[in-house]
Amino acid sequence: MKYLLVIAFATCGFAHTIGRSLVEDKIVGGTLASPGQFPYQISERLYGSHFCGGSIINKYTILTAAHCVDGTDPKGLNIVVGSNKLNQGGMWYYVSRYTMHANWNPATVINDIAVIKLIAPIQYTTYVKAIAIDTNFTPGGSPCVLSGWGYTSYPGTTPNDLLYLKAKVVDLNQCRKDLPPSDFPILDSNICAFSSEGIGACSGDSGGPLVSNNKQIGVTSWVFLCAVGVPDVYTRVSYYSSWIEAQAQ
Repeated sequence: MKYLLVIAFATCGFAHTIGRSLVEDKIVGGTLASPGQFPYQISERLYGSHFCGGSIINKYTILTAAHCVDGTDPKGLNIVVGSNKLNQGGMWYYVSRYTMHANWNPATVINDIAVIKLIAPIQYTTYVKAIAIDTNFTPGGSPCVLSGWGYTSYPGTTPNDLLYLKAKVVDLNQCRKDLPPSDFPILDSNICAFSSEGIGACSGDSGGPLVSNNKQIGVTSWVFLCAVGVPDVYTRVSYYSSWIEAQAQ
């Protein structure tokens, strides 16, 4: 599933958004990232074109959203690391396989998490490093940062440069109140974050890392439209930490 509802997935250049196509991945109102600022950030390419984000969790393993890889041929996937620009630089890696959570449900966007295994190990440099995964519950109010190549407006196009935004984690009960009714429940396995109206995730950001205190706390899953003044929804990494660690072996 590459394009989701705008209440929507943030994948394939989209992040899930309800109301139109489910997925829209982008960063609206983001700031230009400096070289090496997000060394764990990767670009997922399908037959050469960026469609989702992800993160390095070890030399052979990438963490992303299930909706990013669902239905794709691993032979058509590449992972690009080490460059903030989509059109130049970076190191390309071939994909061996991917594993989606066994209970991934595209109809409700529950268990929207997957790992990608690479054929060859990633070579770490100043600009390429793994991110630690969070194993503890991150409470509302915690500062966090999202990075990605999602659209900068909706509808729009994928930017060439990596962008980021600063936000704060939103309490789940508050998140449920802030978001319009939809078929996508907000569960304990989710984490929500909000910056301000006009700033948020969008198409192309899907699968990308939400980070707090140098640990990944979320995987970009879906948004209600893009940057319209309500929280964005992520898969909570700590909820799946045991599953992630098992898949990363």
